[in-house]
Amino acid sequence: MVRGSVIAKRVLVGVGLLFVLNGLIIGGLRLAQVVPPGYGWLAPMFLAFGVVGTLTAWFGLKEGRRWPLVILALLYVPWTIIGLIGDTKQGYWPLVAAETLGLVLVVWAITTVMRRAV
Repeated sequence: MVRGSVIAKRVLVGVGLLFVLNGLIIGGLRLAQVVPPGYGWLAPMFLAFGVVGTLTAWFGLKEGRRWPLVILALLYVPWTIIGLIGDTKQGYWPLVAAETLGLVLVVWAITTVMRRAV
Protein backbone atom coordinates (compact mmCIF):
# COMPACT_ATOMS: atom_id res chain seq x y z
CA MET A 1 0.00 0.00 0.00
CA VAL A 2 1.10 3.53 -0.76
CA ARG A 3 1.56 5.97 2.16
CA GLY A 4 -1.79 7.77 1.59
CA SER A 5 -3.58 4.43 1.51
CA VAL A 6 -1.93 3.36 4.77
CA ILE A 7 -3.08 6.57 6.48
CA ALA A 8 -6.57 6.13 4.98
CA LYS A 9 -6.71 2.54 6.26
CA ARG A 10 -5.74 3.75 9.74
CA VAL A 11 -8.49 6.38 9.60
CA LEU A 12 -11.07 3.71 8.70
CA VAL A 13 -9.85 1.41 11.47
CA GLY A 14 -9.92 4.35 13.88
CA VAL A 15 -13.49 5.23 12.96
CA GLY A 16 -14.50 1.63 13.63
CA LEU A 17 -12.84 1.78 17.04
CA LEU A 18 -14.68 5.04 17.77
CA PHE A 19 -17.95 3.31 16.92
CA VAL A 20 -17.05 0.54 19.39
CA LEU A 21 -16.14 3.08 22.06
CA ASN A 22 -19.39 4.95 21.40
CA GLY A 23 -21.34 1.72 21.83
CA LEU A 24 -19.59 1.01 25.14
CA ILE A 25 -20.29 4.52 26.40
CA ILE A 26 -23.95 4.47 25.38
CA GLY A 27 -24.33 0.97 26.81
CA GLY A 28 -22.79 2.05 30.10
CA LEU A 29 -24.99 5.12 30.30
CA ARG A 30 -28.02 2.98 29.53
CA LEU A 31 -27.09 0.50 32.28
CA ALA A 32 -26.64 3.42 34.68
CA GLN A 33 -30.09 4.60 33.59
CA VAL A 34 -28.73 7.99 32.57
CA VAL A 35 -30.23 7.78 29.06
CA PRO A 36 -33.84 6.83 28.32
CA PRO A 37 -34.73 3.22 27.41
CA GLY A 38 -35.52 4.34 23.86
CA TYR A 39 -31.80 4.69 23.21
CA GLY A 40 -31.08 1.10 24.26
CA TRP A 41 -30.82 -0.11 20.66
CA LEU A 42 -27.95 2.29 19.91
CA ALA A 43 -25.29 0.53 21.98
CA PRO A 44 -25.49 -2.87 20.23
CA MET A 45 -25.77 -1.16 16.83
CA PHE A 46 -22.64 0.92 17.41
CA LEU A 47 -20.76 -2.09 18.77
CA ALA A 48 -21.73 -4.27 15.81
CA PHE A 49 -20.97 -1.61 13.20
CA GLY A 50 -17.70 -0.78 14.93
CA VAL A 51 -16.51 -4.37 15.11
CA VAL A 52 -17.51 -5.14 11.50
CA GLY A 53 -16.00 -1.86 10.28
CA THR A 54 -12.75 -2.30 12.18
CA LEU A 55 -12.28 -5.89 11.00
CA THR A 56 -13.21 -4.99 7.42
CA ALA A 57 -10.75 -2.10 7.34
CA TRP A 58 -7.99 -4.05 9.08
CA PHE A 59 -8.21 -7.32 7.16
CA GLY A 60 -10.26 -6.52 4.05
CA LEU A 61 -8.41 -3.54 2.62
CA LYS A 62 -5.88 -5.08 0.27
CA GLU A 63 -4.64 -3.91 -3.09
CA GLY A 64 -7.36 -4.08 -5.74
CA ARG A 65 -10.27 -4.95 -3.45
CA ARG A 66 -13.35 -2.77 -3.69
CA TRP A 67 -15.91 -4.73 -1.65
CA PRO A 68 -14.49 -3.59 1.72
CA LEU A 69 -14.97 0.02 0.65
CA VAL A 70 -18.64 -0.61 -0.09
CA ILE A 71 -19.12 -2.21 3.33
CA LEU A 72 -17.29 0.63 5.08
CA ALA A 73 -19.25 3.28 3.20
CA LEU A 74 -22.55 1.59 4.10
CA LEU A 75 -21.54 1.24 7.76
CA TYR A 76 -20.02 4.63 8.41
CA VAL A 77 -21.52 7.26 6.11
CA PRO A 78 -25.29 6.92 6.66
CA TRP A 79 -25.00 6.51 10.44
CA THR A 80 -22.62 9.42 10.75
CA ILE A 81 -25.05 11.58 8.75
CA ILE A 82 -27.98 10.44 10.91
CA GLY A 83 -25.98 11.26 14.05
CA LEU A 84 -24.97 14.60 12.58
CA ILE A 85 -28.59 15.53 11.85
CA GLY A 86 -29.79 14.39 15.28
CA ASP A 87 -27.02 16.22 17.14
CA THR A 88 -27.61 19.37 15.08
CA LYS A 89 -31.31 19.32 16.00
CA GLN A 90 -30.37 18.93 19.68
CA GLY A 91 -27.71 21.63 19.56
CA TYR A 92 -24.78 19.42 20.55
CA TRP A 93 -22.29 21.59 18.67
CA PRO A 94 -19.06 19.90 19.79
CA LEU A 95 -20.48 16.56 18.57
CA VAL A 96 -21.62 18.19 15.33
CA ALA A 97 -18.08 19.49 14.75
CA ALA A 98 -16.53 16.10 15.55
CA GLU A 99 -18.99 14.19 13.37
CA THR A 100 -18.46 16.60 10.49
CA LEU A 101 -14.70 16.09 10.74
CA GLY A 102 -15.25 12.34 10.97
CA LEU A 103 -17.47 12.33 7.90
CA VAL A 104 -14.90 14.31 5.91
CA LEU A 105 -12.14 11.92 7.01
CA VAL A 106 -14.20 8.83 6.14
CA VAL A 107 -15.05 10.14 2.67
CA TRP A 108 -11.41 11.13 2.13
CA ALA A 109 -10.16 7.72 3.29
CA ILE A 110 -12.61 5.77 1.14
CA THR A 111 -11.83 7.81 -1.97
CA THR A 112 -8.09 7.55 -1.31
CA VAL A 113 -8.20 3.78 -1.04
CA MET A 114 -10.63 3.57 -3.97
CA ARG A 115 -8.20 5.43 -6.24
CA ARG A 116 -5.47 2.95 -5.30
CA ALA A 117 -7.78 -0.03 -5.93
CA VAL A 118 -8.23 0.86 -9.61
